[in-house]
Amino acid sequence: MQTPPSRDEDLTITVEDRIDHYAALPFPQSLYIGEDGRLLGMWIMGNNYQVRSGYYGGYPAGYLRRIKALFPEKQKVLHLFSGRVDLSVLPGDTVDLNPDLEPTYLDDAQKLAGVPVDKYDLILADPPYSIEDADHYQPTMVKRNLVMRALGRKASPGTHVVWLDQVLPMYRKDQWRIVGLIGMVKSTNHRFRVVVIFEKI
Repeated sequence: MQTPPSRDEDLTITVEDRIDHYAALPFPQSLYIGEDGRLLGMWIMGNNYQVRSGYYGGYPAGYLRRIKALFPEKQKVLHLFSGRVDLSVLPGDTVDLNPDLEPTYLDDAQKLAGVPVDKYDLILADPPYSIEDADHYQPTMVKRNLVMRALGRKASPGTHVVWLDQVLPMYRKDQWRIVGLIGMVKSTNHRFRVVVIFEKI
């Protein structure tokens, strides 16, 4: 596997670099560069129903390894709507509304009032997809546009947001551009999702 660049090296990573780094993983190679220069692809996650964190709605098995491979240069990671995350795979700080989960920041992702968003260069978001999902966590259903607006106010240029969801969140085109779209299929009777990769302008 390629060695991630150190902080002293040039951290300019191209789409080709990301795909090459991902190719070192033992997953089917399913990423390519679209005509518009975006990273595009499809991930078939297989029949592993385990969630390493053991938390309802946690990241699917193998998901964090794939994200880490796409962003080898990122040093500061923030997990929004974190619930309980297996930080051994992709270390970082967490944001959640539930104090029992002991997040780094006990905060509302729609406001991020107490979160120093500008210090992070990779932000992962995996919000509740429906009202039924939100009932498992007890907050009201998240307003995706408010989260993107809060991130847009505070994130530094070049920051990437990786948003896993069933819908494309509303965002401001003067704050964000979409640089990647990856469809994600888990198995039969599981919901189809999409990984949207935003970059802060």
